[in-house]
Amino acid sequence: MKKGLVLVVMCVAMLFAAAPSASAQAPSDEYKATLEKMLELSGSMASAKAMVPQMISMLKQQSSASVSFWDGFQKKWEGTFGSKLAELYAPVYQKYLTLDDLKKIVAFYESPVGKKLGASTPAMMAEGMQIGQKLGMEIATELQQELQAQGK
Repeated sequence: MKKGLVLVVMCVAMLFAAAPSASAQAPSDEYKATLEKMLELSGSMASAKAMVPQMISMLKQQSSASVSFWDGFQKKWEGTFGSKLAELYAPVYQKYLTLDDLKKIVAFYESPVGKKLGASTPAMMAEGMQIGQKLGMEIATELQQELQAQGK
């Protein structure tokens, strides 16, 4: 079970790893709000938020806390995860995109095709992860076969 907790911690650490490398000027509240809106409209936020119940589920296995505790804990994080994510990502995005850039991206995601892309992104990402897992298994199988062929 500790392996599961380590995996959760690693996933969260990787998710936020780039955040401390902030640019010289801290992002404004407007920048953070625009980024959060862009992440919501693009479907990226929905994909990220889907990790919360998965992380909580893995953490539950490490604790004997009550169901009501876990329900409240999960509800709290589902409510704050998006704004915390945008807060941590803002310095990274600010290195590469101006506020004006974000506003133009938001305008795209508010268009009909942008809405379609944003609505489809979580499903496409889920399917893409399945494809990635399948490819990973293929690579692992081939590696194992080649190592066996070499007697290693």
